[in-house]
Amino acid sequence: MKKTLLLFFFCVYSLQAQVTKDYKEAPLQDVLKEISESYGLIFSFSNETVKNKIITLAINNTPIDEILTTLKVLTNLNFKKISDRQVIVSAPNNKVEVCGYLFDETTNEPLSYASIIIESSKTGTIANDDGFFQLGNIDLDDTISIQYVGYKNKTMNASSFKASSCPRIPLFAESTSLEEVLIVEYITKGIDKKIDGSLGILNEELGILPGQSEPDILQSIQLIPGINSPDESASGIQIRGGSSDQNLILWDDIKMYNTGHLFGMISAFNPNVVKNVKIFKGGADPKYGDRVSGVIDISSDQNVPEKFNGGAGINGTHADAFMKIPVSNRIGLIVSGRRSYTDFLETPTYTALSEKVFQNTKIVQGANQVSPGDEEDEEDEEDIGENDFFFYDATAKLIINAGKNDKIMVSSLYTNNDLKFEINDDEDLITDDLEITNEGASFSWVGTNKGRFHHSLKAYFSKFDSDYQFSEQQEQIIEEQSIRKNTVEDIGLDLNITYDLNTKNSLTLGYQFSDNEVFYVVTRESEFENPINESDRVQNKANSMYANYKFSPENKGFINLGVRTSHYSVLDKFYIEPRVNIEYPITDFLRIKATGELRYQPISQLVEFEDTQLRLENNLWIHANDEVPVLESTQFSGGFLFSKNDWNFEIDGYYKNIDGLTSVTNGFNTINNDLSVGKSAIFGVDVLLKKKIKNYRIWLGYTFNDIEFTFPEIQEASFPGNNDITHNFRISNTFEINNWELSAGWLWRSGAPFTDADLVNEEIEFGAANAERLKEYHRLDISAIYRFNLSKTGNWKGQFGASIRNVYNRQIPISISYRLDDNPSTGEIELDQLRQESLGITPNLVFRVSF
Repeated sequence: MKKTLLLFFFCVYSLQAQVTKDYKEAPLQDVLKEISESYGLIFSFSNETVKNKIITLAINNTPIDEILTTLKVLTNLNFKKISDRQVIVSAPNNKVEVCGYLFDETTNEPLSYASIIIESSKTGTIANDDGFFQLGNIDLDDTISIQYVGYKNKTMNASSFKASSCPRIPLFAESTSLEEVLIVEYITKGIDKKIDGSLGILNEELGILPGQSEPDILQSIQLIPGINSPDESASGIQIRGGSSDQNLILWDDIKMYNTGHLFGMISAFNPNVVKNVKIFKGGADPKYGDRVSGVIDISSDQNVPEKFNGGAGINGTHADAFMKIPVSNRIGLIVSGRRSYTDFLETPTYTALSEKVFQNTKIVQGANQVSPGDEEDEEDEEDIGENDFFFYDATAKLIINAGKNDKIMVSSLYTNNDLKFEINDDEDLITDDLEITNEGASFSWVGTNKGRFHHSLKAYFSKFDSDYQFSEQQEQIIEEQSIRKNTVEDIGLDLNITYDLNTKNSLTLGYQFSDNEVFYVVTRESEFENPINESDRVQNKANSMYANYKFSPENKGFINLGVRTSHYSVLDKFYIEPRVNIEYPITDFLRIKATGELRYQPISQLVEFEDTQLRLENNLWIHANDEVPVLESTQFSGGFLFSKNDWNFEIDGYYKNIDGLTSVTNGFNTINNDLSVGKSAIFGVDVLLKKKIKNYRIWLGYTFNDIEFTFPEIQEASFPGNNDITHNFRISNTFEINNWELSAGWLWRSGAPFTDADLVNEEIEFGAANAERLKEYHRLDISAIYRFNLSKTGNWKGQFGASIRNVYNRQIPISISYRLDDNPSTGEIELDQLRQESLGITPNLVFRVSF
């Protein structure tokens, strides 16, 4: 009997050892049938399990266990031998039991009532009191989303639950974002109050504003109390009594040294690619340095576009276009460009702006040389030469989502203003050539590590160049020539890290480095008696460390305590700047607030008066030195904010003291040309009252300013500052109906101070400094926008816009200066009073297409 069994197994083994098969693209069911016959096996399976399974397999006396392993790999099925002759074929288990315990990563406390959602079905459950949740068996390919108020959302793959049964899952508290909005529609749609005390403009949401048929960032922020431009320009912004060069203005972290087109009348920033603007009138974060007044931080888009889109438009001065391009899911590109057409076509808009800009220059001659208050005797302006002027700008930005929590951005900007004015009478050729450029680039890498560490690495390059050349030629021989040139090259780095101690407390530490090189020269072939007429390149290397502690209670209050310390190589000194910014809610609708800060500024602008040629953009950036001190500002503010039922009421009082002012940096052309050092004391109050009624908004803004200058070398007693506009009142309205947006606003302010003068012995004799006042200023602005679809799907949209500034065309002098001139008839020396008139009636039309 034993011999018979041994013979049987030997025969079976011999048969198996001689099995040779070669299957190519064969159905699995057929392959299993032949293997069953060859190896004496029984395969158990359902037809659904092996349906549509096609395999390629070679068998050459292969052991059965090896064949089963190969089949498992080829088919992703389970082949399980339950006996020597039987094999069960089954589909793998694609489900897993999902359960777990949620807890706070910092405190280790359980997180009750968190939401756990299965992304594919949008169904889920809620964690119990112990933070436990259970979803049952779900597909391995599913994704689980865990959400809990105050904590960062967590996403997990269901397959990760195979390794551990009901694991403990930590959630990380989400720090309060500085971009969180405290009050939506602080003034109007798109102008909001941020929770860090700043004001924000979301350009995509910005509604219509008085006198603007399309947004202009620097014009728009002048609707905020405490921010104004006495010369009506976009770039001449003064914040709480500080001069425009005392504001820190950033474009994608690039420091800007020129912010206007058409000599300041139009913002240099294309509004169509602006994402948001953050404005600090006071209480700025210590990461903002090197300026003593306000902060205007402008950012373009920071997210990769989801789809290709863009737009183009044309208005009364220029045309523009932009595109937002998704290169991939993680990479995006945004480009834009604008150019004026003023060098070949003059519209009523350009005519009004150019008359404002070029008055009292050789480009427009004969007007405004009259006594103050004698408005009826103005002479007609007369063109005496050929004026070729244009401007353009371009931006490009690359956005890369480098990881789940990391973003890399590379941005660039270029702006150009080019003016060439010629007088050619066949014998003499007189040429004025002025070109102003500002170019820059920045790199930014921001991200979050382990939920509590937020890192940021930023670098920038900025170059400003103002180049003016005057020449007078007779028979191709240069008889007279002068140059005014100013260049600023700035390279900087910012590295900071924020650590969230918990949900309410965070600490930021940072380091900044900048290498700023300034060159200016003012020369003329004839004698030039200006004590500050020429300078070699001056370099200032600044190393700064800053820290900021932030406490954010659950009631949306905050306390920011910061400090910044800087070393400026140009003077080889250290400067320490403490900063405090506090807002705290007394009730749900009433908040109190206070700020205090000490700030320094190592670079400022002087006003160059001696050039009697084309006096446009004659402000020159210079570094502090032995004669021009570092500006030092001590400032405090306090007030309260009421917000309820679409009512906003805010009142802010402030005091600012600025030391280190000089006569050349404040434009005392009516006194003398000798440099003298002084200070200013500024006391002011900003008031805002706003009400929204459905689609109608009305707001009133008022600013009281008392600006007092003290310059002992000019005058023993203190006197009103050049920008001492005591009262500034504005009322604005907007209304939306169907596809229309309408707006009207009226501005009134008291007159600016000026110094009276007489002609004595062919010399100018000045009276008491700024003892006289100009007439009060007021104007009415209106605007309208109509939006419509250009396609049935709504993918293509269009809009028409129209606006008028100074509807009733009231023009008055907004500044007074003097110069000596030879009377061509009598040859006698005369005193000319140069009145800088306000902007006349200025219409504008705009047409835009977007897709």
